[in-house]
Amino acid sequence: MKRTRGEFAFQIIDIFLMAVVAFIIIIPFMHIVSISVSSKEAVTSLSVNIFPKGFNLGAYQEILKQGLFIRSLINTVGLTAVATILSLIVNIMAAYSFSKTFYAKKLIIYAFVICMYFSGGLIPSYILVTKWLHLYNSYLAFILPGLVNVFYIIVLRSQIESIPASLSEAAIIDGANEFQVMFRIVVPAISASIAAIGMFIALAMWNVWFPVMIYSNKRELWTLQYFLRAIVFDKFMEFMPTSTSSVKVVSDAEDINPQNFQMAAIILVALPIVSVYPFVQKYFVKGILAGSVKG
Repeated sequence: MKRTRGEFAFQIIDIFLMAVVAFIIIIPFMHIVSISVSSKEAVTSLSVNIFPKGFNLGAYQEILKQGLFIRSLINTVGLTAVATILSLIVNIMAAYSFSKTFYAKKLIIYAFVICMYFSGGLIPSYILVTKWLHLYNSYLAFILPGLVNVFYIIVLRSQIESIPASLSEAAIIDGANEFQVMFRIVVPAISASIAAIGMFIALAMWNVWFPVMIYSNKRELWTLQYFLRAIVFDKFMEFMPTSTSSVKVVSDAEDINPQNFQMAAIILVALPIVSVYPFVQKYFVKGILAGSVKG
C-alpha cells in the first residue's frame, strides 16, 4: 500500500524525534563509560568527552575487590528476587479476591484507594517499622512496606474480570477449589500482565536505597544503589578539606582518579539490570498491550 505524503512526513518526523531522544540518552552514557576507563591524567585535566583517552580498568578492579560491593550485590539480588515473588503473590491474591462479590467489597476497595493517594507519611511509617514491628536492621524493613501496591491490584483485577466466568465455573464443577482456579486458570490467562508488573516490581527493588538509609545502620545490609550513593557522594567528600566521610572504598592505587571510581560504580550497578531487560522486554510489551485492550 502506497503511503501518502502526510504519512511519509509523519514517519520522517517520528524518526527524527526518536534519533534526538536516543542521542540525549546515549551521549551521557558514553561519557560515563569513557571516564571510567580513561587514564588519571586525562580525567584530571577534564579532557575526556565521549571517547576514552588512555585505558585504565583499575577502578573496576578495585571496586570488584571490595567485599562490601559483593555483599551489596548479593543483598540486592536476594531482595529483588524475594520481594518480586512475594509482592506478585500478595497482589494477585488480592486482585482475585476483589474480582469476587463479598460483603462490604466497595468499602474495602475505597479504603485501599484512599491509602494509595494519601499515605501515612514518613514519620508514622518509620515508627511502625522500627518501634512496633521491630524491624530495624532487618531485610524485612526493605520488603514489607512496599509489598502491597494498590495500583497493581486494580490492574490485575481488571484483567481477571475480563476472563470468561465460564472457565472458573467449569473448573469449580470439576472439583477445583479457589486456589486451584486462581493458580491454574487465572494466573496463566493473565501471565503477560503479571510479567510486566513483575518487571516493574523488580526494577523498583533493584533501585532501593532510601529504606536502607533510614531502616539500618549496618554496612552488611547495604544494597547496590546505596553502595553507589556512598561511592558518588562520600568518595567525593573524602577529597574535600572538611571531609568527615568514614567510607573507604578504594585502595592506595595512585593512578586512579576519584571520578574513575564514581563512573565505574555507576556502570557496575546498572549493568546487571540493563543486561536482563532485553530478555524480558517482550513480556513487558505484551503486558502493556493486554492491559490496553480490555473490553
